[in-house]
Amino acid sequence: MESSISDVIDPAWWHKWRGNSALNTLYYAEYNNSGAGAATSKRVKYWKGYNKVITTATGAKSFTHRSFIAGTTWLKSTTFPFSLDP
Repeated sequence: MESSISDVIDPAWWHKWRGNSALNTLYYAEYNNSGAGAATSKRVKYWKGYNKVITTATGAKSFTHRSFIAGTTWLKSTTFPFSLDP
């Protein structure tokens, strides 16, 4: 979400983990990424929960640090720079 993904990541070279169990339960989505490695059209197509491209800030809101991982309760203590909303 809103990440700059350089050419260090080849968008076509995503691989599954060991076995197939995670392929039936995963949910993978992207929102507003940029850079050479952010081309979603080149991502794998055969994973059941893959290839979700969120196109609006409203759609991405439930996956933000604030909503998804209760970021307001602990992220400030990490001193890592972040924004709670897209």
